[in-house]
Amino acid sequence: EAQERRPKRLIEARAIGKSYGGRAIFRGVSTLLGPGVRLGLLGANGCGKSTLIRVLLGEEPPSEGTVVRADGLEVAYFAQNRDTLDPERSVANTVCPDGDFVLYRGARVHVRGYLERFLFSSEQADMAVGKLSGGEQSRLLLAQLMLRPAQLLVLDEPTNDLDMATLAVLEESLTGFPGAVLLVSHDRYFLDQVATTILAFTDE
Repeated sequence: EAQERRPKRLIEARAIGKSYGGRAIFRGVSTLLGPGVRLGLLGANGCGKSTLIRVLLGEEPPSEGTVVRADGLEVAYFAQNRDTLDPERSVANTVCPDGDFVLYRGARVHVRGYLERFLFSSEQADMAVGKLSGGEQSRLLLAQLMLRPAQLLVLDEPTNDLDMATLAVLEESLTGFPGAVLLVSHDRYFLDQVATTILAFTDE
């Protein structure tokens, strides 16, 4: 089975640094991302967390050090952009446009059972997305994300504006995710619950 042959090293950074115009954003970062590793990035806005993510993903080259990525690495981003949701579609149809079953972690799951994991009742499954609250729409985006065939999830500030129920579902989804997770958050409690490693950016 292809799943079993999946490389254990998804991303490895060796002493990477990034500078702009002579100013070091970060230096000497070494980390290994593999299945089950959840790296939390903590620090003030503008300290370089998003830059580090771009370098790790190969969107920007490091100024020093090396980054090695697994071939064909599949990355999924959690974008809290509710504009991507069609307000006219039903909740069930949003996560499962074809038929009644979704493929979740290699198993066929009935769409209503799947939605229950994200706290949607049977009645809500048939509701139009536009009738959901902001928190419910965030849970729906999360439900969509967890169906994507990714080895690495990237979440940049996912905990902003989330209610307690949604945070609990997010925590459960991430800790149960078989791949690697890159997570930026100001919420120290949430990071402590979810991350296996925390990289804290300090102001020089």
